[in-house]
Amino acid sequence: MKTKKSLLALLLLAATSMFFGCGHHDPYTFDGINWNGSNSGTLELINGSNKDIILFVGQVPSQSSMLGGVRAGATIKHDISKHVSDFAVGGYAVLRGVTKEEYNKSHDPANAKIEFTAMVTYRGGAIYRYNIDLNYMGDNGFRVTNKGRIGMELRKNSPDGEKVAYLPALQVNQMVYTQTTEAITLFPVYVFFQKSTGEVSTLRSSSMFDGVMAAPRPLGPKQSIQDIYFPNDETLTWEYIVGTLKQSSAYITVVNNIVNQAGYVTNALSRRLISQSGFDAIGSGERLVYEVESTDEGAGIGLIVNFYNGNIPIPVLKEGETTSPIIKNGYNYTVTVDYLGGGITDKANYKATIVEGSKRDVSKDIESL
Repeated sequence: MKTKKSLLALLLLAATSMFFGCGHHDPYTFDGINWNGSNSGTLELINGSNKDIILFVGQVPSQSSMLGGVRAGATIKHDISKHVSDFAVGGYAVLRGVTKEEYNKSHDPANAKIEFTAMVTYRGGAIYRYNIDLNYMGDNGFRVTNKGRIGMELRKNSPDGEKVAYLPALQVNQMVYTQTTEAITLFPVYVFFQKSTGEVSTLRSSSMFDGVMAAPRPLGPKQSIQDIYFPNDETLTWEYIVGTLKQSSAYITVVNNIVNQAGYVTNALSRRLISQSGFDAIGSGERLVYEVESTDEGAGIGLIVNFYNGNIPIPVLKEGETTSPIIKNGYNYTVTVDYLGGGITDKANYKATIVEGSKRDVSKDIESL
């Protein structure tokens, strides 16, 4: 009798556990998707949408190329190193994203609706950030074709505007989705990673007339979806396209040698610059690259690095000079920020020195892709 009671008690306990367990069941636990990320991951993703997103590395999503998931409203790091062969040296990859709902509908990820595409960079020991924007996901859209031989970002309203989408080289009829049917003026910014130098370069339109206005429309079968081509003139060759583009930024690598203090790189204290990695602040010991726009002839630009919540502004100067340095588009610069010793509240005990490097050769970079 004791044995029967014990067995009955165990069965009741098991049933009770299953009942209450179902009430707290996490639907993402057993779907084979890594939603927890990795503390050591170097790709930080911020999901600003209201949808759970699954990420894939490469042009065509597959189970083997799945990076993991990011839940709606979450920020998470994923480890991209197992998906690339040159992680230690650095490089770039195309990132595709589909919603969890769409993933569940499709037996093959390759057939799933791709909500967004991004170019992400990586390098061992460095963290890069990407934002998933709700505005460019949804039930409206248009198609875009990139006729160029390098990847292209579409930016809203100006070459410096927010990123709408990324198109790999020679991408045909890529859908770009939007939340609304409001028109968007798109500007092409060609972006490429030069593996030989480990640098990201951008080539921008030299005329506001290079922008194309897109009219997103509902995706129903009876609706007409607009096709957009870059360039919009079918008679233009790639050689002509390259001739109309320019490097409208200088590339400034900033090295923060101040122990235990992060800082902001600003343009004359008025605007914080965002690094190519996607961060607004540079941490202690970090090395980040910033793009700073200048005139074609070069201009004296008042770069200032701020520490201690702006109480220690450090002007960026050439060695031995007291005026703002001349910055030229297309050139590489290095800024080293140092603490010289003494009282930490004295501005005179800090120094930010800029050194001009070589000019990037656009034609050589494009030919070697």
